[in-house]
Amino acid sequence: MSKKNKLNLEERILRNSKNQKKHNSFLMIFVTVIAIALLVFFMLTTKTEDVNVFGKEDKGLHMTYLGNITLNDNIRQNDLKNIFSAVSNIIKESDYSTASLNVNNFAKDPQRNITKNIRNIAFLDQLGFSNINLTNNSVDLEQIKQITKQADEKHGYNFTTGNGSNSLNSKVSQKTVNGKTIATVSFTDVSSKYMDPRKATTSIALEPKIFMPLIQKLKKDNDIVVVNVDWGIPDEPNVTNRQKQYGRALVDAGADVVLGHNTVVQKIENYKNASIFYSLGNVSSDKFLSENKKGIAVQHTIEGDKSKFLITPIRMTGDQVTKDNMNIIEKQKFYNRISSPSVNLKESNGGYIYEN
Repeated sequence: MSKKNKLNLEERILRNSKNQKKHNSFLMIFVTVIAIALLVFFMLTTKTEDVNVFGKEDKGLHMTYLGNITLNDNIRQNDLKNIFSAVSNIIKESDYSTASLNVNNFAKDPQRNITKNIRNIAFLDQLGFSNINLTNNSVDLEQIKQITKQADEKHGYNFTTGNGSNSLNSKVSQKTVNGKTIATVSFTDVSSKYMDPRKATTSIALEPKIFMPLIQKLKKDNDIVVVNVDWGIPDEPNVTNRQKQYGRALVDAGADVVLGHNTVVQKIENYKNASIFYSLGNVSSDKFLSENKKGIAVQHTIEGDKSKFLITPIRMTGDQVTKDNMNIIEKQKFYNRISSPSVNLKESNGGYIYEN
């Protein structure tokens, strides 16, 4: 009987390597199967809850304000209506509704990029929004011009605001609903230390010499003036002194509602009977931080000179937006985040109501 040849070092390494590869292959298959199973389980067991419609039993004007919407390649595109089903009723039941859409860079081909952004605008129109504030951090000036031009042609000049290519562009959206004229205008704080001055901004520069006369004229010619502000401040839960100064100046000029757009929720202030929402947070986001997946849905009923608000916390779980049913600790944190001495918040309908 012949003796087995003894393996040399190189052969032993090769044998061990082959065995390890087999072991790793089985391990990868096992991990993949478990991951898919967990994903399917998560998708099947994820429950969403609709935001309650508020104020429709009252006479007057019913308005809804939502924060930032991201619809890029990281957000599932095959069933967008289902993603936003939790807030679809408050949009449809409103006389006026608005949100802020992030223009995205989908492709290197400019034409394909423009087409995909136009589809996102069309989807929000179909969802029932009255107005969309366009914000941009990713595409160049020429593409922005084409996107806004095509949006105007397909959805009407007054559907989008933020159709700006320089600091003096003053496109304003105007709607007449229930006998009231609503003007919507958008500003970007281009002078903020947080803002990239090279950004192809889609709205008017937040400069007093620009916004003061513009808003004064809008207030003179319209019943309600809604102002969007892109502060350009990422992940900051506290309102800065600059935000307070400019938010109040916008009201002094004639704004009835100021809607701030940062990446996280910030506080609410009642100033001279106008409401300043320093940041509505996000409706949908592909960011990693849990705070970036949260926002507030604001429903506003105006009857005469009286206003009532319902602020409902929302969040994105998986690929769906839902009312955020928080535990006791989370509720307290949320209340502390949005409350201010000027607003008397009362818990109701899974959120908070207040009047002014």
